[in-house]
Amino acid sequence: MDLPKFNGSTEHHGVNLVNTIVTSDFRWIFREQPTKDYGIDAHIEIVEDNRVTGRLIAVQIKTGPSYLTKRSDKGFIYNKGKMKHLNYWRNHSLPVILVLCDDTDNICYWVQVTEENTEVADGRWEICVPYTQNFNVSSMKKLARIGENLTDYERRLHTLVLARSWMDELARGNRVIFESKEWVNKTSGKGSIKLEIVDSITDETTLALDYPMVFLGLISYEQAFKKLFPWAHISVDDDFYLHFDEALYSEEEGVWDSEEQDYVFHGTSFDEWRNNLPEIRPYEVCSGEVACYRLVLTLNQTGEAFLMIDDYLKSGVVNSKPEEPSISSSYHGNDEDSEEEYHDWQAQEEDYLREREAEESERDWEAQVEYHDWQAQEEDYLREREAEESERDWEAQVEYHDWQAQEEDYLREREERR
Repeated sequence: MDLPKFNGSTEHHGVNLVNTIVTSDFRWIFREQPTKDYGIDAHIEIVEDNRVTGRLIAVQIKTGPSYLTKRSDKGFIYNKGKMKHLNYWRNHSLPVILVLCDDTDNICYWVQVTEENTEVADGRWEICVPYTQNFNVSSMKKLARIGENLTDYERRLHTLVLARSWMDELARGNRVIFESKEWVNKTSGKGSIKLEIVDSITDETTLALDYPMVFLGLISYEQAFKKLFPWAHISVDDDFYLHFDEALYSEEEGVWDSEEQDYVFHGTSFDEWRNNLPEIRPYEVCSGEVACYRLVLTLNQTGEAFLMIDDYLKSGVVNSKPEEPSISSSYHGNDEDSEEEYHDWQAQEEDYLREREAEESERDWEAQVEYHDWQAQEEDYLREREAEESERDWEAQVEYHDWQAQEEDYLREREERR
């Protein structure tokens, strides 16, 4: 029997697959768009605590093996779009994501379409859709953040506001230590991050942040650190790195002397060699798999400026000169420090206290001089006022006597007329 064939739409299979993931797994709302000519297949509305939020994401869905053929070491390369579609997505009022669907294995991959992650050349464009970014429940938090649809300005400001407490710790003279491990052979940017606050007086350490597993994406960890802490200058913990740097220096620059059982060095000194190392670098790569970092954060100009602006916005008071920390707050000595180093620090502290005492004495003297000047001015003012009052009293007496004489003349004239 000859029956009609079913011409199933591959593209619509992808739309149905995304619809199922959104509604069944995310428990969000999926709204397929009836008109698809403009490059948007559906809208996703984010739901929180069983309540609709009104926050939407626009979705373009591409399905089939033809969209999964061109690949890089990081992801699928989508380059089949026209410039008019890219311009439309970039200027859309909603954030736009591109979803590539593998209809054989029922797996979807996605990426947000932004100016930063698209490459344009000769009237064509392409975008990398990461292998690690599956469209499933693992991406819900990231999609929810995208749905907030913050501008770049708002997103950067939000980052600074969230980090305010860590900036305050640095402003108080405490240390902020950032530790991270990176699985160097993973394209997902898999690793871990931890942030600790070290009290400048007691050396007590407080854990401020601890994520045993993160995925920082396709950028290098050095770039990721700068994005995580735009308010900080990032450098290695010199004291902690010293032992590892010495071992690496011996390996790279030294020649093993079997008789002396030690390394012999020629040419570049350790200090010169160390000064040429990258400012942000791991202190060790364990088994060629895990790069370990221990970094020190200090306030940069952005951080210092934000503290002043944020204080003003909260209080309305302009603080034009931030308080300078004392020398004691910047000393981080411990029992292993040499006695000579401690005495140097103590001498600096005494010099600082003497200078501060001299400045305070000078301010006290200036205040006394200013007070005596004011007192002299006050006495001059009182004398002038007393003289003015005496003069006014004399004028009043003269005026009274003149009036009295006129009164007597008037009475005499009146009596004579009678």
